[in-house]
Amino acid sequence: MTRDSLSVVGKSVHRSDAVDKVTGKARFGADRSVSGMLWAAVVRSQRPHAELLSVDVSMAEKLSGVEAVVTAKDIPGNNVVPVVFRDQPCLAAEKVRYVGEPIALVAASSPEIASEAACKVHITYQDLPAVFDPLEARKPQTVNLFGDDNIFKHWKIRSGDVESAFAKADVVIEDVYRTPYQEHAYIEPQAMLATPISGGGIEVFGAMQCPFYVQWALVDVLGLPYSKVRVIQSVTGGAFGGKEDVPSLVACQAALLAMKSDRPVKLVYTRQEDIRSTSKRHPAWIRYKSAVDKQGNLLAVETEYVLNAGAYATLSPVVLWRGTVHAVGPYRCENVRVDAYAIATNTVPSGAFRGFGSPQILFASESHMDRLANAIGMDPVEFRERNLLKAGDTTPYGQKLKESVGSLEALERAIEQSEFHQKRKQFSVYTDDNHLRRGIGLACTFYGVGLGAGGGYLARTGAFV
Repeated sequence: MTRDSLSVVGKSVHRSDAVDKVTGKARFGADRSVSGMLWAAVVRSQRPHAELLSVDVSMAEKLSGVEAVVTAKDIPGNNVVPVVFRDQPCLAAEKVRYVGEPIALVAASSPEIASEAACKVHITYQDLPAVFDPLEARKPQTVNLFGDDNIFKHWKIRSGDVESAFAKADVVIEDVYRTPYQEHAYIEPQAMLATPISGGGIEVFGAMQCPFYVQWALVDVLGLPYSKVRVIQSVTGGAFGGKEDVPSLVACQAALLAMKSDRPVKLVYTRQEDIRSTSKRHPAWIRYKSAVDKQGNLLAVETEYVLNAGAYATLSPVVLWRGTVHAVGPYRCENVRVDAYAIATNTVPSGAFRGFGSPQILFASESHMDRLANAIGMDPVEFRERNLLKAGDTTPYGQKLKESVGSLEALERAIEQSEFHQKRKQFSVYTDDNHLRRGIGLACTFYGVGLGAGGGYLARTGAFV
């Protein structure tokens, strides 16, 4: 089969939205305005962990132009934004768990008045001990945020006899790797317009990746049936995972104000607010230990993968699962022990981000593969070629690879087209006198296209006759 005979691979894709985007006709989340619309602002916690002794909204309510103020006690349904767990409130009621957590909402006739009113909400805190490092958070007698150990999820992989493989290996290397937060930096901040509709329902228009997540949350928070909740996804100005679970919270905030004021309400986060209070790529701590023989065969991998999940679980258990599956990389290894943890801390909740938990562990595993190759004096390409998964292999988590894997072919093509060996040799001869350094790196990975088939069908419709 040649590329010319294929109908999709190697062919240009027509962008049906291209003309609207370049001419400015596309309507993003913040672009829609309607008659009688109010503007919203969010009152956020200034403490990482504290009891809420009082939330006084009286001064905000007296400000001219303010039409609605909402706190947790005004929520008609359940004060929870469901994702994987039902642990995150729409508005903090008794405690705050991170700086930036929503406490109250204000709707006013202009964004300036809404912002001023938000500053007039007086909150009395009783500070509590806080923990920011996941390694500290999982220790006994630390600050309790979730369960008995602050562990949202623990995934495991067990395969073969790791200890025996380490004992017989010619080379064993153990390292610790860390990766930081990463901001999505999508060009459009979080934005929603909520409009009351006839019959006591609500319509929400805004930027999102998962409209059914948003509808699910609105049904829960507003106490409405699915038939009375309409969600419209706008053209989304960048997301990268950052508009997967967070828009559920933003939509509920706008909708609560719209229902209370009986007016359309637009909520657009400022850039500072968006960066401060929305999900990020999980910071990770990774301990990686592996073993090889003198021929370069990967004999064993043991890794501990710890994600800082933040104050609430959001999508962390699923992100962690993806990283767990990627812990050994695209390599054949019979002896594997992986322990992966998503841990609660008093930081902004982490969530979905492009790669979904795999980039952090990939950074560690591929750095480690280079270390192993160097330790036995083997070329990093040859080392990977020797250990890459191929058809007939079984992964550490039990998947039999029955079809063509393509890993070796992809690596060979990448090495050829990048002129890897020539450039690596050329770059290595530079002397200390040169102020400019050049280099070339190599990394291999794999990635599935689905999260699994274990889910059931969801019934979203309903009607009263």
